[in-house]
Amino acid sequence: MGEIVIEEKRSKAFKLVFAGLFMFVASVALWAIGISDQVFFYKLIGCVASVFFCVAFVTSLIRAMRKKPLLVIKGDGIVETSSASSIGFIPYDEIEKFQIVNIYGQKVIGILPKNNEEFIKKLPRNKQRAANANIKMSFPPASIRVDTAKDMTIEDIYSLLQKRLKDYTSFY
Repeated sequence: MGEIVIEEKRSKAFKLVFAGLFMFVASVALWAIGISDQVFFYKLIGCVASVFFCVAFVTSLIRAMRKKPLLVIKGDGIVETSSASSIGFIPYDEIEKFQIVNIYGQKVIGILPKNNEEFIKKLPRNKQRAANANIKMSFPPASIRVDTAKDMTIEDIYSLLQKRLKDYTSFY
């Protein structure tokens, strides 16, 4: 079985960059208004939002500039690089199933491992915290963001993942 590479659509990636830039500028404006009018609430919200949206803007800019694919579907597993908290390579023998889930209004493909504790134990510490937080909120420990996928819908990618997982489990 050959590799299937899911690439990111550049225009969608740059839309996220411009949205992040807009929100950062709006936050800085709110902060400036708070400073000039001496309104503590505006200063506080503007400062916190500026930091948050600056990080979001820089992250989306880096993601838009990179040449890495969102997802690579291999014969023995997947390489997930769709977000800042991406897991990397996940073999099929660790995956129970995939499912489409709605996380904060965004549809993503959730990865449900056969054993959550063993799966999380193999991750770096910062990604362990993110996976545990996802589980506490009743989400899968890992997810694949494919909203910026080139020429494919989330349902197309989900079907490919399901088929490859089924083929792998029936073969091995």
